[in-house]
Amino acid sequence: MSDPKDDPKTVFVPSTPEPAPEPAPEPATAFQPGAPAEPATEFQPGGAGTGFAPRGEGTTIQVGDVLNHLFEVKRFIARGGMGEVFEGVNINTDERVAIKVMLPALAKDPNVVSMFRREAQTLRRLRHDALVHYIVLAEEPQLGVLYIVTEFIDGANLSLQMRQLSPQQDELVALLKRLAAGLDTAHRLGAIHRDIAPDNILLEDGKLDRAKIIDFGIAKEMDPGTATIVGEGFAGKLNYVAPEQLGDFGRSIGPWTDVYSLALVILALAQRGDVKMGGSLVDAVDKRRAGPDLSAVEEPLRGVLARMLAPDPAQRLPSMEAVLAEVAKIEAVTSSKADPKRWWLIGGGVGALAVVLAGAGLMLTPRGPAPTKTETATAASNDPVQLARAAIDAALPSVGCTWLQIVEVTPGKPGPIAKLTGVAGNPSAAQNEISQVLAQRKIEGASIDFSEVAQITQSGCAALDTYRQVRAPDSHQLGVPQRKFEMRMQPADPSLSGYPGENAANVVLQIAIANPKDDIALIGLEPSGVIDPEFSGPGTGVLGRDGLKKLAGQTRMVTDRGGDRFQIQLDVNHPGWSGVLMISGKGPFDQTLIAPPLGGRGPEWTNKFVSQAAANGWQTQMVWFKVVDELKE
Repeated sequence: MSDPKDDPKTVFVPSTPEPAPEPAPEPATAFQPGAPAEPATEFQPGGAGTGFAPRGEGTTIQVGDVLNHLFEVKRFIARGGMGEVFEGVNINTDERVAIKVMLPALAKDPNVVSMFRREAQTLRRLRHDALVHYIVLAEEPQLGVLYIVTEFIDGANLSLQMRQLSPQQDELVALLKRLAAGLDTAHRLGAIHRDIAPDNILLEDGKLDRAKIIDFGIAKEMDPGTATIVGEGFAGKLNYVAPEQLGDFGRSIGPWTDVYSLALVILALAQRGDVKMGGSLVDAVDKRRAGPDLSAVEEPLRGVLARMLAPDPAQRLPSMEAVLAEVAKIEAVTSSKADPKRWWLIGGGVGALAVVLAGAGLMLTPRGPAPTKTETATAASNDPVQLARAAIDAALPSVGCTWLQIVEVTPGKPGPIAKLTGVAGNPSAAQNEISQVLAQRKIEGASIDFSEVAQITQSGCAALDTYRQVRAPDSHQLGVPQRKFEMRMQPADPSLSGYPGENAANVVLQIAIANPKDDIALIGLEPSGVIDPEFSGPGTGVLGRDGLKKLAGQTRMVTDRGGDRFQIQLDVNHPGWSGVLMISGKGPFDQTLIAPPLGGRGPEWTNKFVSQAAANGWQTQMVWFKVVDELKE
């Protein structure tokens, strides 16, 4: 059994900083099993090193400080075991933010620094309304502090508000559903929170239906190779941790661990006070083996919590997906208990409704509620194809010197076949890394098809890794209708082609504008590492929906498809793979910043680019395609 003072934190070993090339090509990112290949989004103006000297013993930052000329510290909020939290503001956008800064006493401990970076890396990948939104990890060189910036949640934590709340059964169910869905997102990306407790849940504007989970500081990767400071012992708050976190049941930590803690949070809210599951370590273990008193919770929610609180993980609901399936059943039962008065209102239409449905080939028979989307997803959760797709999606952001996308995942023998497209500095290493992830997830017999993945030179790795740090989580605004385009002789009219009278391919680029207020920049990319902002087309000036509409009226190269969808013709005069990067957010876009030459892509450029991206809400999307010359092939 572990001692709670030996609280393990996840260790993140950052990639070795890349020296500024002079004019030697930038080195490739090195991979180590169990260690993330991509550091968390961060910027460190003034130097590329990861070490720093604290401002002074016992001092972190002060109200009035401006961090990295961007975030002004407004007021102190709270102090925890690892750091202090302040309210701040982005001085460029007036956006309120939360700033979490590491305590100086811990800043010299490389394990704690690694854990702090791990929290940022974990947050960077998570996108869900029930999870706090991460903005950036940064080092303030003049003050000597490392800090994380997240969205500011205007509201107190659940621990401070529990006694003032009197939630009804449906509100408890809704909160369970919201938090379980957020944690399910984290689990699918391989992150286990391990410290789900009322003080790590903020209620925006004091509302349960706007609850957000914070503090992934001790989150653990599900990857078995992930290192921790002191092994697999206790982590989290004694009142809310699962039995396996206290040394029981083989210390097997996984999604089921957060399932247990979340059930205790719902129980605490139902009884309007902390659960009494602490005491000494021995007491805590005994109380979990005996099980908590669930009398404060009504059925059928009580039965769900009981299954979430089974001491043995093998007997517990195994995942948040399973929890959501149980919640869906509760909702189905609740919705069927309609007010009898309302049945009189709709009773007169039942016969006509039956006739319409019968005419459509459907029969109304008492077969019970139809399966919900959650239940359907649960039924498909053992589908190797879906499991493989989810595992690969989770792995792609961490595969260094790549920009990869899934084309399709299909059934195969002996396992699913995943086809990817994009570029990689070392395709075989990237392919092997993804295969290892599938093996770790016990997806047997899977194969990875890299036939449409082009190799990019090592000199292009720094740019790929930098752009990928702000990759849009939902990359469906930029695309091509096909991945291969044939070269042909172009018309002599220069209004119809960028290469009149020459052999070139007319590449069709499809853009969907998600936010009409966003500006966009388009950049041409080559596997050689060349970034060309002057490809034939609209160029890299600040564009947006209105700009594209204007271009559509001036040139045949841009077509307005309606619904904020546009088609752009890009002309390419050489065979081989090429790519297009789209940056969206607040302009203008400095061409030297977004498309630097080969000799200008060292750590200083990366820091500056990520800093500007954080300040202006930039997100990146990329698409790769192949141009072929059939006459020469």
